Amino acid sequence: MTVAFLVAAGVVALGDWFAVSRRRHRIEYVAKPLTLALIAGAACFADLGAAKPWVIAALVFGLLGDIALLFTDESRPSDEAQLDLPFLIGLGCFLLGHLAYVIAFTRHGLHPIQVLAGALVVVGAATLALPRILRGAREEGGPQLMAAVAGYAVVLLAMVTLGFGTAAVATAFGALLFLASDLTLAWGRFVQPLLRGPVIVAVTYHLAQALIVIGLIA
Repeated sequence: MTVAFLVAAGVVALGDWFAVSRRRHRIEYVAKPLTLALIAGAACFADLGAAKPWVIAALVFGLLGDIALLFTDESRPSDEAQLDLPFLIGLGCFLLGHLAYVIAFTRHGLHPIQVLAGALVVVGAATLALPRILRGAREEGGPQLMAAVAGYAVVLLAMVTLGFGTAAVATAFGALLFLASDLTLAWGRFVQPLLRGPVIVAVTYHLAQALIVIGLIA
């Protein structure tokens, strides 16, 4: 059943990527959350050991975050004082999801050398991207939004570091793709739009969630 759910998730994800690339929002409203629901279904049937409940929790929070971000208003003027509530809700959901993954990786077991390697990767990525993202977040939503994005970034970077620490290749690669997805989304929103940015975000995000689960299967 795990394989069947993952295959179904892959098919639906392809539909979502097409919808994002063609701006077919009606398809995206169905395909985006359904992809995560199917990956969560795969996790329910997979042998994930002690990490299983936390992996499922992370995927559920991801699903809720996906739904929230479907209603975010990216066309809002950057100097508008009111914060984008759906974006903040989505940010909170994904933050909780990353915390759940942190616990899942810890329950799975960590290896010091791989943790160090992950730390080096995230420090490099944070040094290159975070200053401009945080500056853009402050310009859009003031100190409150900048603080929210900074707090989220800390948890994301911890998740990626421990994802490497599991020594599961697929999980480490999935965590790295999650970092790429979130940085692409944040750069496009707070710094400048990227060519094919929404498609890159969708593809890396879905692959990240699936690979994290696959890597943790006993």
